[in-house]
Amino acid sequence: MTAANRLMIDMTNFFSGAVGENGVAESEVEALGGRLAGLRERMTRWRAGEEPSFLHLPFEPEHLETVYEWGQEITAGFGQLLVLGMGGSSLGGEMLVQCLGGSEEFGDVLFIDNVDPVRIEETLEGLEWSDTMVLAISKSGNTAETLAQLLTLLPHMERAIGARSVKDHLLVITEDEQGALAELGRALHSPILTHPPVGGRYSVLSPVGLLPGYVAGVDVEGVVAGAANMAERCLSGEMRDNPAFWGGAAQYLLAEQGKDLTILMPYFERLNKVGSWFRQLWAESLGKLDAEGNHRGLTPSRAIGATDQHSQLQLYLEGPADKQFTLFIADEMVYYGDRIPARFKDIPAVAPLAGHSVGELLAAEFLATRETLTRNGRPNRTIRMPSLDAFALGELIMLLEVETVVVAELLGVDPFDQPAVEEGKVLTRRYLAQMEGQLGQ
Repeated sequence: MTAANRLMIDMTNFFSGAVGENGVAESEVEALGGRLAGLRERMTRWRAGEEPSFLHLPFEPEHLETVYEWGQEITAGFGQLLVLGMGGSSLGGEMLVQCLGGSEEFGDVLFIDNVDPVRIEETLEGLEWSDTMVLAISKSGNTAETLAQLLTLLPHMERAIGARSVKDHLLVITEDEQGALAELGRALHSPILTHPPVGGRYSVLSPVGLLPGYVAGVDVEGVVAGAANMAERCLSGEMRDNPAFWGGAAQYLLAEQGKDLTILMPYFERLNKVGSWFRQLWAESLGKLDAEGNHRGLTPSRAIGATDQHSQLQLYLEGPADKQFTLFIADEMVYYGDRIPARFKDIPAVAPLAGHSVGELLAAEFLATRETLTRNGRPNRTIRMPSLDAFALGELIMLLEVETVVVAELLGVDPFDQPAVEEGKVLTRRYLAQMEGQLGQ
């Protein structure tokens, strides 16, 4: 078992000693160290800030300074923050808010992360514009959905607070000064913050994710400290001492065996949004053509314990052996919840529950799922923490990011681009043009 202060990673059930031929040998994982030497050298440069990288974000104090400056201004002047964005521009912040937010001392944070007109309309209906700050985020500045979100709500803002006041209720984060979002920001005289030079899906440890988190009451300094701690551990030259290299290499080998479906299954509903954030990180970073033109990648899927034991576990146990599992548990859960009274313990189905808390039941369900997966030869690992706190979540974020680039290195793909997505954007603009022509007839 590898321990990183708060985060504990148990890889035992990934290996053949636990799950037989469906697992991998530890010696095979160890042998991949040579193929990762180049990545380790690049990561050393990333850590030193010699090249722009997500790995250096926790070591850039100006990010926290920006978060504190704007976070305090927003919480002092507004009761709500409305975040506009798509994919990495919103998922990281949503993850932090769902996992650790909710302090009554801070404002509510809402997200519009789609262009579903009903969803947008419902969100706008509940807003008091005089008490709302809007944060619009797009790395490129040309994300069609984010531009549409902002331009859709702009007339509502202008009617409610006046056009001249919009600048005091709008904050923009973008990288490209020539992009449309920056142009809109300048036209509306709103402040513009610079998006770090990393992909949106890797930007959660910058103001892109930390600012919404701060407004929701998240201990952003703790998140950054945990991420920095894990980043240092992931620079280790020893495979077994490097949690991301060890875990990423094992997942790669399992995928090479045909287990290329990655199931994330937290036994803690506050961690559910980690699955949403991870799905983009894993899918958009790994689903690529390699240098020989081969289609590579691992497909992420999320489940939630214990709910999906009743909807998915049958498939996991007796369906195709094409999956690997990462289970999450927080030890503190066992202490949560009321105890089930012994009043009806004479009923056979109630007897095993009597006297136990629902937290104890959830913990027992986790243990049972892990054991039955292992008994059925389904490779799984456990990531556990004493409690879900900011430091542990920061460690988890950095672990999953570095594991992603490790797997990409072994697959032979670039984890930082997304060339295939561009075709859909081109076609979207074409269909919009066709609709304009049809509406004009």
